[in-house]
Amino acid sequence: MTSIDGVVPLSLISSTVEIQPLMEVIQKALLFVTDKLKVVGAFFLFGMAFLTCADVIGRLFKYPIFGSVELVSFMGVLAIACSLPFTHHHKGHIGVELFIRKLPSKIRHTITLCTEILSLILFILVSWRMFEYARKMHESGELSMNLQLPEYMIIYILAGGFVVFNLIIINSIFQTLSKLRK
Repeated sequence: MTSIDGVVPLSLISSTVEIQPLMEVIQKALLFVTDKLKVVGAFFLFGMAFLTCADVIGRLFKYPIFGSVELVSFMGVLAIACSLPFTHHHKGHIGVELFIRKLPSKIRHTITLCTEILSLILFILVSWRMFEYARKMHESGELSMNLQLPEYMIIYILAGGFVVFNLIIINSIFQTLSKLRK
């Protein structure tokens, strides 16, 4: 059944094509990726703690670890990049729900949807600018001050973490839309 101009109406497509199994596969893939990123983020967090402790103990004996501040800051960036998608997926961010909690569920879901769409727009821009910044850093050949490590690689990884974060936000938008349809 097509319309006058030969285009199949969207309502017919959505009723004939089952989108649910595809969404479940995508959600499982995203969950798998966020779980692996969580482990990597935890590794970097542990590395930060271990390196900081080792540096403090080394300083007590007048043997500080050279470049420890750079390494800890790099690991902090990587820990954040890896844990952000997992945290958003499990709704681990701090939210002020004092007034929203008392509203009807349809209004709460609408507010959530608006927040997620605004977040998606923001983090798409952030991801794009991070990739641009990493490219410029790569072209300039800029290195870290003490260890002479290429900073652009860390920025590319951070931008990649934001891309996964954007995918999680998109998934969250679809889940909120399905709640609004009920």
